[in-house]
Amino acid sequence: MPRKTTKKRKKKNREISNFKGQGINLGGQSEFINRFEKLAEIAGCNKDACKLLNKSNRMLMYLLRIHLTQPRVDKGEPISKELAKILALVFRSWRERRNIELIKGRELISIGDVYVIDCFIYFIRKEDNGLDLEAFNSAFKPLIDAYDELESPEDLLYGMYDNILAMLNAVGREMFSIKTAFVRKEYPVSGVFHIVKVKHHRPVKRSIAIEGKRRPIIQFGWPIANGGIWYFNIKNHKIKDIYKGEKKELEVYIQSHAIRRFEERTRPLSLIFCRLFMAKLLRNQSITEVFRGNILIPQYYGDIKIGYFVAAIIDEKVIIKTFLFITHRSTPEGDLLEKVSGLGKKDISYWRFDSVSSFLSNPPEEDSLIKKIMQEAGIDKLFELGKIMESDTNSNDVDWTEVEAYIENGREERLQIPEEKYEEEYC
Repeated sequence: MPRKTTKKRKKKNREISNFKGQGINLGGQSEFINRFEKLAEIAGCNKDACKLLNKSNRMLMYLLRIHLTQPRVDKGEPISKELAKILALVFRSWRERRNIELIKGRELISIGDVYVIDCFIYFIRKEDNGLDLEAFNSAFKPLIDAYDELESPEDLLYGMYDNILAMLNAVGREMFSIKTAFVRKEYPVSGVFHIVKVKHHRPVKRSIAIEGKRRPIIQFGWPIANGGIWYFNIKNHKIKDIYKGEKKELEVYIQSHAIRRFEERTRPLSLIFCRLFMAKLLRNQSITEVFRGNILIPQYYGDIKIGYFVAAIIDEKVIIKTFLFITHRSTPEGDLLEKVSGLGKKDISYWRFDSVSSFLSNPPEEDSLIKKIMQEAGIDKLFELGKIMESDTNSNDVDWTEVEAYIENGREERLQIPEEKYEEEYC
């Protein structure tokens, strides 16, 4: 009988070295050092710079690295292990995305790469490193200077966490955040481990009387790393035109209707990126304005304004009631669009000015009437949304020449009406 063929098991990379009388697992050291040498090259260091690192230096550098571990779920947390697995994939993917500029015009690097450089920086700046610091600082000056210009690896990592949490959590539903810690371990691998635990959060719900009916409202916020839920409040000086109370800032709540409208009226833009831009804007600036007695909270996609959350003050709280696309007549831009174009509410709807998809492709000619009208109304940047999305799928190709003809006909009809009568009856 022929012998059974068995697959040979691949040997795991278990490089063991003796350090201070202890066996230390150095599996992965070669890949780590190779990447460091590549980063030194990207920074513009001389090819001979890395020759200053002897075998012992390289091992010590490797032992100083931070182990970025997978997210875990504690017992009792109502969070599925599947979510933890998804987060592990997302965190790893984003950590290794090469979108950080170390040196202008050169190959981009990742957050993981910044941690590799950080090991080197920490190693040469240790008091007991026994190195010829003058030689090291000279040879690696381009890398050291570039690193010092970057955000710290911790700031980059926690900024990444906050962005991912904003993208994956829907306001008003069950939410999750993360709690982190740095722990030193000696087994099975010596080093500092970055521990990530996934935590569950329930939305804060209230009931309030709106126009004589009790309505459910949800406190407006989203999770951040190590901070639970960050809640959005509006300072009183931002809304002084309509708020005369004594509170220094008002809590913000949102109705489920407004959440649905936000999700509907931003399609087909990416919902997770809509959430991300919303969170970043409100966390960093808390922009609000008052228009026709309502509080407007602008929302952007990238740097393009796409609409507003509309809110009112009820019982010393700011209640978000709906989300309006930027061309709606109850927004400053929509109001201006109606004035400069003569298009009423029904016209805006008919010509699909109230839809994101109409602006994703087929922009009007640069010197056309419709282009000038859009510039006057402050909505012409909407045509750049298609470039950000890098797609024109699901877009509606509006015939802008037809819209122009419709506007011109309307203007001709208005010219035949005495100005006083038009001002009285038609405005």
